Amino acid sequence: MKPGLATIALRRYNVFHAIDLAAQAGFAGVEIWGKPPHTPEEFDADHTAKIRDRVRAYGMKVSMFGSYVRPGMPDFETKAEEAIKIAKILGTRRIRVWAGNKEPHEADDNVWQEVARKLREFALQAEDYGMILAMEMHGGTLCATPEGCLRVIEMCNSPNLKINFQVLDPRNPDLERTIGLLGRYVVNVHAQNYRPSRREPDKLELCLIQEGLVDYDKALSLLAEQGFNGFVEAEFLKGESESEDVMLDSLRKDAQYLCELTAKYRRED
Repeated sequence: MKPGLATIALRRYNVFHAIDLAAQAGFAGVEIWGKPPHTPEEFDADHTAKIRDRVRAYGMKVSMFGSYVRPGMPDFETKAEEAIKIAKILGTRRIRVWAGNKEPHEADDNVWQEVARKLREFALQAEDYGMILAMEMHGGTLCATPEGCLRVIEMCNSPNLKINFQVLDPRNPDLERTIGLLGRYVVNVHAQNYRPSRREPDKLELCLIQEGLVDYDKALSLLAEQGFNGFVEAEFLKGESESEDVMLDSLRKDAQYLCELTAKYRRED
């Protein structure tokens, strides 16, 4: 396993400064956020190549292109093609995708069929370039539950459609069951953590990855048993709403923790 940073965590900066900060903190790779100011709305090959070159100059890798391509968007086919072009230039084999815009309990059979069909088409295109699609586990999509993730994978029946894992409910991580269901499909991990707010205990607040309700040591242990050996990425940073100094201190601390934790479970292939 390797420590990474999703550059959405540093979305207040331009992408090149975000890469600089990631390298200085000690991350081995970055997932490039698929929205401005990190990725232009319109495909820009020169800008994408400059991102790749900046990452490589530090000896890092682009772990994944964090696209927002999802079935249901009006320009799905165009954006899917652009995502493949961007990933190819960046030198990554992974593209983050989204399983529609409805949660499992909201979706009828037509929605399931349409999302599966579109993702299958995208996966076939990506397969020609040796690329993998990683569905985001996220609310507002069919991957809002572990069972939803599994159903989409089974309906698509595409060997290169996988999972970008993240804990859906920090209060009830349910790691054994979730990773038991999905672990063999996980190709990337988004790490973020929460704890009860000191001011309002009924609410959760973002904290350091090592401090919150989710036991990432346990999560990576379970994922390692399933064969996972990819990037584990800090996605959001404690203190972003407080000050730049607090946020950058969190960046350094999360990087150190993920460096130590991924080294514990790293497998040399």
